[in-house]
Amino acid sequence: MKRFKKILLYAGGEVGPQPAMERATALARANGARLTLVDVLPESPGPWLTVPGQADVESMLVATRRDELEELAATVGDGIEVSTKVLTGSPFVELVREVLREEHDLIMKTAQGSGSPLGGILGSTALHLMRKCPCPVWVVRPAREEPRGAVLAAIDPDPGDDGALALSQFVLELGSSLAKSRDAELHVVHAWWLWSEARLRGRRVNMASEAVDKMVDETRQAAEAAVAEILEAVDFSGVKHHVHVVRGTPFEVVSSYAEQVDVAVMGTLSRTGLAGVLIGNTAERILQRIDCSVLAVKPRGFETPIQLPAEAPDTGTWAP
Repeated sequence: MKRFKKILLYAGGEVGPQPAMERATALARANGARLTLVDVLPESPGPWLTVPGQADVESMLVATRRDELEELAATVGDGIEVSTKVLTGSPFVELVREVLREEHDLIMKTAQGSGSPLGGILGSTALHLMRKCPCPVWVVRPAREEPRGAVLAAIDPDPGDDGALALSQFVLELGSSLAKSRDAELHVVHAWWLWSEARLRGRRVNMASEAVDKMVDETRQAAEAAVAEILEAVDFSGVKHHVHVVRGTPFEVVSSYAEQVDVAVMGTLSRTGLAGVLIGNTAERILQRIDCSVLAVKPRGFETPIQLPAEAPDTGTWAP
């Protein structure tokens, strides 16, 4: 995991050590990375009041939270450059803006969901970040009493889509690096299926069974060839890895294998363009189903819809 050099940890109201902080601290120490602890306070629905004899309420709340983050930062230990920042507004919007301002290459946060296979581990902030944040997002699940000791890399290498190929390679590189750093096994998973197979075999279409079987076999062969080709582009030295090219939908296959691992690395946009925005359907269903930690990445060239606020023009005059 040497690629991450500027890590943003979303504290999310925590005042003590949390799973994501422990993982972020270890990663920052191993990488010589800078660590920034950030929290986002909600904006008031109306004007802030002023307490007689004291600062305005917003400043009081920000100062108090900044002190808490500084205390939290003091527990990080020597050898890590750590800073703190308190923002106000919508958490996922301000976090993405902070990534844009400071060019962070990773956001980390502790999982907030129920942790059950049916409820998922992701809260709304995590899902928004996975949709809109340009850098990878790592949602860390609290450690299990019995760790599964494995990492999952879910890929979708489409030879006809350069964006999907690049994203799958990025997922593999991160999965391999993560497995190596944890001394864990890596499971590479790709789901394939023949689109509309059931309809092709149905009474109305009534295609010959042999013809459909041939199409299924050709689809399988194409999937295996695509996976084999992309595996050659990734260095798996020192990593025990298993490759699973499995017939079934991504939701079924990835959800099933995720039950066997501690961390799943996956793309939240498997293809460029509107047609590939899977976070609204397949990928989001998977993310809501699995109960392991998730490291989610975007394709190269992804542009977030969130922008930095425009700076007020400098008129050279003072205004009250």
